[in-house]
Amino acid sequence: MTGIEEAVALASEPIGIFDADSQLVTVNPSFRKAFSVVSPYLSTGTPWNVFLTECVRVGLLSEAAAVSLRIIEERYLGRTDLLSELQIGLAGEEWRPELVEVSGDGFALVLRRLAEGGREDKVASELEELMSKVLLACPVCLIMSRIGDGRVLYRSPAATDLLGKGFNSLEHFANREDRADFITQLLPTARVDDMHITARRGDGSEFPALLSARLIDYRGEDVIVASLEDLTERLAAEAEIERQKKKIFQFEKMSALGELLAGIAHELNNPLSVVVGNAHLLLEEDLDTSLIPRVEKLTASAERCVRIVRTFLSMVRDRPLSVARVGTARLVQGAVEAFRAEMDEPEINVDIDLQPDLPDLLVDEVQVVQVLMNLVMNAVQAITASGTGSRVDVTACSIDGHVRIRVVDDGPGIPREIAAQVFDPLFTTKEAGEGTGLGLALSHRIVLAHGGSIDLEAERDRGAAFVVDLPVAPDPA
Repeated sequence: MTGIEEAVALASEPIGIFDADSQLVTVNPSFRKAFSVVSPYLSTGTPWNVFLTECVRVGLLSEAAAVSLRIIEERYLGRTDLLSELQIGLAGEEWRPELVEVSGDGFALVLRRLAEGGREDKVASELEELMSKVLLACPVCLIMSRIGDGRVLYRSPAATDLLGKGFNSLEHFANREDRADFITQLLPTARVDDMHITARRGDGSEFPALLSARLIDYRGEDVIVASLEDLTERLAAEAEIERQKKKIFQFEKMSALGELLAGIAHELNNPLSVVVGNAHLLLEEDLDTSLIPRVEKLTASAERCVRIVRTFLSMVRDRPLSVARVGTARLVQGAVEAFRAEMDEPEINVDIDLQPDLPDLLVDEVQVVQVLMNLVMNAVQAITASGTGSRVDVTACSIDGHVRIRVVDDGPGIPREIAAQVFDPLFTTKEAGEGTGLGLALSHRIVLAHGGSIDLEAERDRGAAFVVDLPVAPDPA
């Protein structure tokens, strides 16, 4: 045994020596143990290529690893850095192969056992790759930024889609106050949960959002890891649910109150008929001229009571809708013309502005005209009584399968504190004797019966605006 063979035999790492013709000369016990499954090819004289081919055949080496070893042996002998990423598993352990020059123009295949840290590095690398894939696939809007200057260090694809590709997280806050409040809440506990803010999209538009975050140390500096949820759709859904709840409550309230009013109206109807009839008879008598104004006032008041009773009864009578296909322009113009025929208010302008080619509606024309006329009349009366304003605009447009009719005035408006009550039965802002408080309540009931909605626009700077939405008539078959 030569000196080199003795040295190889004593080495703890697996070593195989090949001569200048790339034929196996000797292997140490560790090498023989590691490559025991190809032991017939560990004898002297086995060519290097045959050894590698057998290792691939039995699964000790991948084809790519064998190719790398062949190329390095042929061209880059001694370049251990070229094999730094190559690892093979033998005898339950991980090894990194090296090709080392030996005397006589031969070379040695040496297997270096990977230290525990090497395995940990591999695990860490695999974990890093996994986290990268998870973050790329994550549908949540995630942003990682420095707390000091707001510089964005990472953002998920979902965050890029929502917030754009800006380099600074400060751009994501629509209001500086929100950013200041966010940092104030974050610093004491290093966490913020479900903070409501107004955020800014990449296109500059603003939206309501829910912000949660944690403060972490990353490479020696404080970094914010935050998630942002766009609340636009959620808030719209909640608003629609609340609107539907109010509709149901209003309908139930109207039904209950209507039944009560109907009972009262039935009791009042007969005695009122007697009062009205006798009042008219008195006017036909030869009365003292001083009594005639009093009897006329009595007659007018009695007739007003009759009209109120009839309105009460109309609220609970399930009068079937006599629906027909009607043009929107005809409805609006008919309501305004009916108002002008009944009222004489030349100083109040009532203007109509209709979108061209409005779709038809399937409605009870008489009832819907009554609703629109009532809205116009309320607007004119509010302007006249307050001395504020001089015009009423009636507009109509098509929107999302509905026709939207707006009655807008520049009068005194409706105070916010009573806006929620305007559709309540018996609620009125008019002077005693000038209104029953049933007009808007009845209008609300009529519009709901048509599958539409009627609302008061909130928080206007001036005047009031009522919005009526009615579904478009289906296309004729």
